[in-house]
Amino acid sequence: MSAANFYNERAAAERIAAEEEILPQRRMQHERAAERWEQMAQSAQETQRRAAINEADKRAKTWS
Repeated sequence: MSAANFYNERAAAERIAAEEEILPQRRMQHERAAERWEQMAQSAQETQRRAAINEADKRAKTWS
């Protein structure tokens, strides 16, 4: 499991917890946590994308 997948799963769990929460303050806390997990997932995906590009560049330079 990639970090991005893990973060997305945590975000989904926080969204579910927010939906089930009765207290408004706790609901907002879960929603903010979900947003942070989603931001971390996006960051991890971008890092994976950049790492793949860098690896492809290294391979291209090795063969040229």
